[in-house]
Amino acid sequence: MAVTTTLAQNSPTPISPPSAGLKTTTELLNQFCNFLKAQQSFTFEIDVTYDNVLESGAKVQYSGYQKVWVQKPDRLRSDYIGDERQTRFYYDGKTFSLFTPPLNVYATRNAPSSLDQAVRYVDENYGLTIPMSNLVISDPCSAIESEFQKPLFIGNDLVNRVEGYHLLLIGQERDAQVWISKDEPPLLLKAIITYKNLPGSPQYTALFSNWNFKPLIPENTFIFVPPKDASKIEFLPPD
Repeated sequence: MAVTTTLAQNSPTPISPPSAGLKTTTELLNQFCNFLKAQQSFTFEIDVTYDNVLESGAKVQYSGYQKVWVQKPDRLRSDYIGDERQTRFYYDGKTFSLFTPPLNVYATRNAPSSLDQAVRYVDENYGLTIPMSNLVISDPCSAIESEFQKPLFIGNDLVNRVEGYHLLLIGQERDAQVWISKDEPPLLLKAIITYKNLPGSPQYTALFSNWNFKPLIPENTFIFVPPKDASKIEFLPPD
């Protein structure tokens, strides 16, 4: 998570959006959701940081970088390089594969024929959660509507020196903050998830960049071809 300095203010209460013709917080969020829902092919990148709370209560932070290619309704690629793992996920509408370059091992299984079903299938059956995978399915904000209360407007705040609409969403098990660009098209600039019911309330932070809604994606991007010296392994069932 990006390190920031927070200055004490007289009132920490979220403010209301300016009234000069601006949209409500729900409309701001829906504008991004509806725009992303309408995109059939896109790519984006994420710089990730997340907390690990030690038994002592101290927090340590890890980082990662993820690039995602999406081609609806049945193609997905996600490459992740991080402190704790390095993986490449492929889904081509028929199978999904997970390749771990440092170990030179991979596993492949048959998959459902739609992206929505595949994302849910790999999570429920193999414990594979693709970070921010809710953004690639047909209804990217369905989880928000079912899990969080009406968003609160915090302010017009900076992400990498760019001002965006800062919203807070409060849930039972976790809270989320999102920053949406003020310019068109409405883009997700940053997201923070706080797991408030876990010891130490660890956070997961994602900084988004290089959104591209007219990408030229070669078909072989989504097809996994194992290296000649790679070893095939089997997925273990989730705990």
